[in-house]
Amino acid sequence: MNTILVPVDGSGHAMKALHIACDLAEKYNGRIALLHVVVTHKSPRDLLGLKVADSFPPKLKSALQTAAKAVSSGRTPAAIPKSVLETVGERILDQAAQAVQRRSIEVEIRELETGSPVEAILLARKLTGANTIVMGCRGAGASGGTSFGSVSNAVFQQADCTCLSVK
Repeated sequence: MNTILVPVDGSGHAMKALHIACDLAEKYNGRIALLHVVVTHKSPRDLLGLKVADSFPPKLKSALQTAAKAVSSGRTPAAIPKSVLETVGERILDQAAQAVQRRSIEVEIRELETGSPVEAILLARKLTGANTIVMGCRGAGASGGTSFGSVSNAVFQQADCTCLSVK
């Protein structure tokens, strides 16, 4: 069976990548392996801008809004606690898994990973046996500039499998 690894970060590009990966899985009798990498450098505004933000519990949304206001007013808030970032990651994975399951495609959810997104994606590819990686060309919080984000570019250069970038 073909396994397609889809790293999801809640960005629009990642959600488009998931949709295309599902199309491929349906056509080629594949399964989807989902991965979310918790990164500590996300801003509160980045997290509130995610498509999944509407499903955040009120307490989480309020905490992120307060932190975003602090940044806007020039105050530097404390770093977003890892537990908050993990909660966001769990929401992203849940939403992605539900999208795959609605299409009756087998899905494997990798546990939340931390650290370097590039290293985590490449390791997940090996652990899942994925023969394809489908990912957004830019992640959450990415802005203008080049066509590819640094993570997708590095993954595509280092991966020893087929890679598909979605914009």
